[in-house]
Amino acid sequence: MSPSLYLFYGNDSAAIDEALLGLQTRLGDAASSAMNLSRLSGPPLSLEEMRTAAFSMPFLAEKRLVFVEGTSKAFSKKEDRESLFALLEQIPESTGLVLIENSLLGEDDKRKKKPHWLKVFFENIGEQAFSKRFALPEGRAIGPYLQDKAKQMGGELEGPAAAALAELLGSDTQAAIHEIEKLLAFVNYARAITEQDVQQCALEIGEHGDYFGLLDALAAGPGPRALTLLRKLQTERDSLGLFFNLVGQFRLLLQAREIVDAGGGKEQIAKALGIHPYRAQKLAAQSRQFEPELLRAIYHKLAEYDQQIKIGKIQPDLAMDLVVSAVSA
Repeated sequence: MSPSLYLFYGNDSAAIDEALLGLQTRLGDAASSAMNLSRLSGPPLSLEEMRTAAFSMPFLAEKRLVFVEGTSKAFSKKEDRESLFALLEQIPESTGLVLIENSLLGEDDKRKKKPHWLKVFFENIGEQAFSKRFALPEGRAIGPYLQDKAKQMGGELEGPAAAALAELLGSDTQAAIHEIEKLLAFVNYARAITEQDVQQCALEIGEHGDYFGLLDALAAGPGPRALTLLRKLQTERDSLGLFFNLVGQFRLLLQAREIVDAGGGKEQIAKALGIHPYRAQKLAAQSRQFEPELLRAIYHKLAEYDQQIKIGKIQPDLAMDLVVSAVSA
C-alpha cells in the first residue's frame, strides 16, 4: 500500500520537483494526470481547501494527488495545528497528499532544541506517512553531486569540470544542471565533459557570462575589459544574485590570500573553507593576482554596499559599477 501522506522538505527545489514528477507519472497519461492532480499553496491556506481537494474521488484512476506548499507557515500557530493533524489523520487511501516545504524546517529549534512540529507528526503517524529531506550539497559535496547528475543524464563530467561549474555557480544546482545538459549536447554525449569545455561553452556562450574572466580582468588592473564583462553579466544574470556572488567570491579570495601569505597551500585552503581542492587551487592562484591591500579594499567596499542594498540606499547594478569602475580606473 502506497502512503497517503508525504512530506518533501529541504532547499533542493530541483530534486523536490523531480520527486513530485515521479509521483505524478504514476497517475497515468497527461489527461489522467491533469484530472487527478490538485495544487494548493499558502499562506493563506484553509483546512476546507485541503479537505475538499483531499476527499475528492479519483476520476477513472485508482488515486489522486494533492500538492500543498507552505503548510508550516499557514498553520504556525499551535492552536491551529490540532485541526490540521486531525485532517491529516483522515486522508483516504485514494489520495496522496504531499506537503512541500522548501526549507530544512528548522531541523532543530536551536532555542528549544526540538525538531520541527511537522516532522514530529510524520515520525509518529505510522506507515501511512512518508517523509524525505532534499538538501543541496555543500562544499566538497557539490562536485560529486554534479558528476552523479551528469551520469544520470547519460554522460560523464570530469572532476575538474565539476569543480569549475561549482566555482561558477556555487550551490545553484538547478542552474548547474542546465549547464550540464548544454555541455552534454556540446560534446554530443561522445566523451566526458572537460574543464576546457566548461570554459568554452558554459562561460563564453552560456547564460551566465564570463564570471572567471571578470575576476581575471579586475586582477589585471586598469582597462575597460572588466567593465565590459560586467555589462554582459548584468544582462544575463539577476543583478542582486550577481552582487552577492561577488561579495562571496571576494570573501573567499581574501581568506585564501591570508592562508597563502601564512605559508598555506590548496590543502589548507580547502580544509579551512570547506571547499573542493580544485576550487581551493583556483582561489589560491586568483588571490595571488591581487595585492592584499586591493583585495581588502574591494571586499570592504562590497560589504559596505551590501548593507546599503539591504536598506534600499543603493541598487546592486550601481554598486557593482562603482566597484568595478574604481578598480579598473
